[in-house]
Amino acid sequence: MLADIEALAEAGVRVFAPVPKPRSKDRDRHTPLASDTPALAEWSVRMGTDAAKAIYQHRVATAECANAQCRNRGLRHFTVRGTAKAFAVGLWHALTHNMVCSWRLAPA
Repeated sequence: MLADIEALAEAGVRVFAPVPKPRSKDRDRHTPLASDTPALAEWSVRMGTDAAKAIYQHRVATAECANAQCRNRGLRHFTVRGTAKAFAVGLWHALTHNMVCSWRLAPA
């Protein structure tokens, strides 16, 4: 995950994801370690701000809602083998989610 954050930072993407809990309970999770790269240190400090916490709270209404609805529609685990088949199942669930959302927004 940390390598992904670094790669996204190099691409100019600002990541809003929770910082892992430190092993020591005495250390603040938003204080960068001496071994952290500049991208990881910036992400760690940024996630400690109130603005970043407010942005991250919007995830509940967007991504987490879609994940919960997929689980409610039966996507608890993949019953197929292979990346292509798993991708197809995920795509069907994503299309179903988008269609249900569009029907909800359509005028009656």
